[in-house]
Amino acid sequence: MNLLSKPVYVSSSVNSLPLHLPLLYRDRDLPPVESKGVVIRPAFGKEPPEQNGMNAAVAPQCVPQVADCVQEIAFLLLPGTGMACLSAAVAVLNNANKLAEQTLYRWTLCSRDGLAVMSDEGFEVGVQQGMQRLDPARLDKLIVCGGQDCDDQQLMRWLRQAGSLNLDIGGFGAGSYPLARAGLLDDYACTTHWEYLAAMQEEHPRLMLSSQLYVVDKDRFSCAGGSDVQDLLLHFVGEEQGQALARAISDKLVCSGRPSGDTQRGARRQPSVYLPACLQDAILLMESNIEEPLSLQEISDLLGISRRQVERLFRKYLDSQPSRYYMELRLNRARDLLQKTSKSITEISIACGFSSTSHFSKNVKDQFGCSPKLLGRKLKLASANF
Repeated sequence: MNLLSKPVYVSSSVNSLPLHLPLLYRDRDLPPVESKGVVIRPAFGKEPPEQNGMNAAVAPQCVPQVADCVQEIAFLLLPGTGMACLSAAVAVLNNANKLAEQTLYRWTLCSRDGLAVMSDEGFEVGVQQGMQRLDPARLDKLIVCGGQDCDDQQLMRWLRQAGSLNLDIGGFGAGSYPLARAGLLDDYACTTHWEYLAAMQEEHPRLMLSSQLYVVDKDRFSCAGGSDVQDLLLHFVGEEQGQALARAISDKLVCSGRPSGDTQRGARRQPSVYLPACLQDAILLMESNIEEPLSLQEISDLLGISRRQVERLFRKYLDSQPSRYYMELRLNRARDLLQKTSKSITEISIACGFSSTSHFSKNVKDQFGCSPKLLGRKLKLASANF
């Protein structure tokens, strides 16, 4: 299989400064590719130095040995791919090959149509092929990057076809969204970035979502994105090649390799350091019961203290009443769903514990200054412009 047949480039649409991704090539004599005036060359083989207008002889390059069982990996890049995620993953794989002094991993970058993909940071990321030219049956892992808003049927069919084969499939951050829409995460434990956990759970109730850094469940895997990508890839290297190599890569990249059980920092309640344990428990009860809100009496009974004690705690430490604080939690959840899902106003009002849309609309207007419909438009427009 010749997965890597073309060099990869990353060019900036803002200032035309190139970014270089470490990539292992199997074809040594590939010509350079011109990218906005900058020559991006394959990893193997440098252009011979010129002497008196002629190329001088060059010593043969040292080509790493190829392991008996090479892991073939494809990154499916969709709009909104995070450069930090892609770079972190490739860094782990590249250093695994370097430190082992043999090719343990080969990877390729692909997109839906074989054209460059706009990253979340505003860079155009060049790929090597379109997904239709990629044979998933010859892969060990398929990793989806970006694509929070991607739901076209051609992509869904291709992902479902890949999901029927014997390979591991996962996503980085928002890459869990297209996998969930294709039904590939139904009844699997999974995760995504903490900002999207509530919206994704509401949109895909069959997912077993958690706020862990990364989750591996049989032949599916997912992570929150960012530096968590390194943790996930180091986990794979440790499982497939041994913990000694994983530790060596961790030392080389100056990262820790955190376990999957760790919780995303943003998913933890803030602030919590100075709050009494009893008040933290009250807030947790509220956060865990948005769709069917608890009464103040039910909260106090579960905490084993009186209603007046609960009210005093909220007033002293949060300068708020329990009912007001609870309402703000529900309205903030509604705002997230308005921004990040396509659910109707009625569905969102029910998901946030409101018995009628009129009551929901009144509270949204009181809190945010406009109707739910207008708020959703503003939030989505602001997100698109950003």
